[in-house]
Amino acid sequence: MKKPRKQRGFTPIQETLEKVLKGFNIKDLASIKIFAVWDRITGEKLAAHCQPVRISRGILYVEVDDPIWLAQVKYMKADIQAKIAEALQKEAIKDVRFFLKQ
Repeated sequence: MKKPRKQRGFTPIQETLEKVLKGFNIKDLASIKIFAVWDRITGEKLAAHCQPVRISRGILYVEVDDPIWLAQVKYMKADIQAKIAEALQKEAIKDVRFFLKQ
């Protein structure tokens, strides 16, 4: 006679995502929200020229498509960081680094 399988309850999606993201070295699920709200933080015009590409150890890396825009966003860094902190409602992102798209 077969032993009945032990039924397990549903695992919350947040718990599953946290396990998956931990494998990618993203420990804070809230910090990845930045990818979804980037256009709202920067505005459509700026977002058309720069996009976040990764988060590592609390540093958000943003790829910029043009040297002129790169210079511009570096001047806007403090404002962008303030908007990120407001959007995430905590300091999940410690720094933002901009680099030119290859």
